[in-house]
Amino acid sequence: MKSTRLKTRIAGTAAAVAVLGGAALAMAPGAAAKANLISIERAQLRGDALSVTVKYSCDTGLQWQLVTKMTKVGEEQGATSLATATVPANKIICDYETRVLKVKLKPAAGSHFAKGDEVKVTANYVAPGEQEDGRPIALFSTVL
Repeated sequence: MKSTRLKTRIAGTAAAVAVLGGAALAMAPGAAAKANLISIERAQLRGDALSVTVKYSCDTGLQWQLVTKMTKVGEEQGATSLATATVPANKIICDYETRVLKVKLKPAAGSHFAKGDEVKVTANYVAPGEQEDGRPIALFSTVL
């Protein structure tokens, strides 16, 4: 009789611990969620084509556009060379996985980039239809 009662108590305790552990995990909203991350891996100029290689990861179910900007550092006052690109939300896959994108940038009118230029590149998530807030998730400086 005693061994059966002991086995029942052990089984009951194990079941209670499993239920409480599962409940605690389910109640922690950030436990399974991964932050919305972006890292700029590379910026390059080939011929006249500017591109940026970006690694990104975002939570499942989110709809984001990826906005990248490149500006030339050290230009005279009043002159700003700028190139931008927006990757539409239907091209961004949000599923917790880390993915790599090569983004082709389009220079603004009057902008000029050449080999050896020092540039600053930013990347950010933006909800469709909204403007970028000027606080990028990723910032990268390099020489083309």
